[in-house]
Amino acid sequence: MARIAPVIFRDLAIVLFWAAGLLATAIPADTALGQTGDPLPASIAACDGGDTSACNRAGMILADVESKSYDAFLALRFLQTACNAREIAACGRMALIFFSGEGDVMRDLPSAGNFAQRACSGRDRDGCEVAEAVFSDTASPQFDAEAALRYRKINCDFGRWQSCEQLARIYFNIGDERNAEQVAAHACRPGDASRKEICDLANSLKSRRLKVEQAQAEQRIAERNRQIAMQQQKRAIIDSFIRSRDYDGAIYAAIYHSKTAEDAAYALEAAHRAGALGTVYEDLLYILDYWLPSGRLNQIVTAELRSRTKSNDCGIFNCTNMPGASSKRWAAQNGGGSSYRRPSSPGGSSNAPSVLSSADARQQTRNKYRSAHCTMNNNSNRYLCN
Repeated sequence: MARIAPVIFRDLAIVLFWAAGLLATAIPADTALGQTGDPLPASIAACDGGDTSACNRAGMILADVESKSYDAFLALRFLQTACNAREIAACGRMALIFFSGEGDVMRDLPSAGNFAQRACSGRDRDGCEVAEAVFSDTASPQFDAEAALRYRKINCDFGRWQSCEQLARIYFNIGDERNAEQVAAHACRPGDASRKEICDLANSLKSRRLKVEQAQAEQRIAERNRQIAMQQQKRAIIDSFIRSRDYDGAIYAAIYHSKTAEDAAYALEAAHRAGALGTVYEDLLYILDYWLPSGRLNQIVTAELRSRTKSNDCGIFNCTNMPGASSKRWAAQNGGGSSYRRPSSPGGSSNAPSVLSSADARQQTRNKYRSAHCTMNNNSNRYLCN
């Protein structure tokens, strides 16, 4: 019995030494020493008890490169528990560890991208930066241009000027110079030598934009002047008819050449002032009634049309569907029943000239419009009228 005791005590000492070694491996030296004020042991104990916020605290202490307790591999155990519980900062720190391959942790881009997306969804800046780096690496299997662009925008909004610079160059390369200029200007800090290139890009894009805007403004002015000159030329044609007291021709030119209600109203005003509305072809009055549907000028046109309406007259529709309409039109067009002779004056000749038939009046009107149409200065077909 006396010989066995030393052996037992020796084996017990070995076991205790081995156990002490495991504890030293599992818990950093400063924790094993039980230094007062060290939050790590309490955080680990609370984490094991189900407090996910404590898991986040423990993981962050172990992942702090400035801490004597730094152990990236051990930190992953606590950080992952916290990340799964939606502790966003824990997800971002894990993304950094896997992206950089810190400590004993091997670089793992798929894992870095996974945790980075989860972190960035909660607006964690570390996670967003890792996400941009992972998905913008063209040499990586994780390259995703759309995702890289999305995370660059987020990081640029955070104020990371390098992301803004890359984003501005992408916009520039796809031809979106306005957004490229805005992003580059946002990233530029005059006087900061490190940002000289992005400032140069912002200034170059601004200069180009100002030149383009100036050219566009000049084009708009030139086009406006061209339209004014064209309108003045059309108005001059109308004025030429008015000067010759041909108000029917003036209204015709306004409708069929100028093609604007403004010029039609101008010609109508002139005819009304001259008391010459009776010389205007009736179909033109119906067009004016449609173009000028209200107001004083419409009342003038309506009154003129009403003064021409007879009891058996259907206006522009010519009573097409009324009984006897076709016979009346035939007689009117061929002069039958429509000629009118003045009564013979005492001692006068009984062969007084008759008034024009409807057919002759229509022919003369067509000839008149044809002449007016062919003499318009801007009529491209005027040389074919001879």
